[in-house]
Amino acid sequence: MSGGKGGSQTSQVSIPDWVQGPASRNLERAESLARVGYVPYYGGSVAAFTPMQEQAMQSTANAAAAFGLAPQMNAMAGMPQSQDFNGVQGYGTGQMFEQALSDLAANQPRQFAAFNNQFIGPRPACFLGQGAFLHRAGPAGPMDGGFFPSIDGGQF
Repeated sequence: MSGGKGGSQTSQVSIPDWVQGPASRNLERAESLARVGYVPYYGGSVAAFTPMQEQAMQSTANAAAAFGLAPQMNAMAGMPQSQDFNGVQGYGTGQMFEQALSDLAANQPRQFAAFNNQFIGPRPACFLGQGAFLHRAGPAGPMDGGFFPSIDGGQF
């Protein structure tokens, strides 16, 4: 048997100076952007049927009804009214998102407030839709210092 104690070795990893500044700024920026929260898309998500497509579907339904294969029906029954997105007819999810937020605020107001207090809003309050605002509680965060202009030209 050999008895003895081996030596110890220490290694050190250091971040070069030229990386530390940009990396630190990058982390600060990431934390600030995380406070923005979810940014919903209010544009069109799915194109609506064209008039010719609607006519083709209705003609198919009419032909099926003429041969007794289906009852006479409106081929577009059950389809919501399409919206105009700068000249393009389609469907979007913005209204459903706003409704979901309103439902959450009505049914779970404390949870909604706790979630929204983490993020900035279109003003120093979080927008609930339909002109209602939930005012932030607690100290202002780093994003409340006017980094982003609001739509009406003011600052957050």
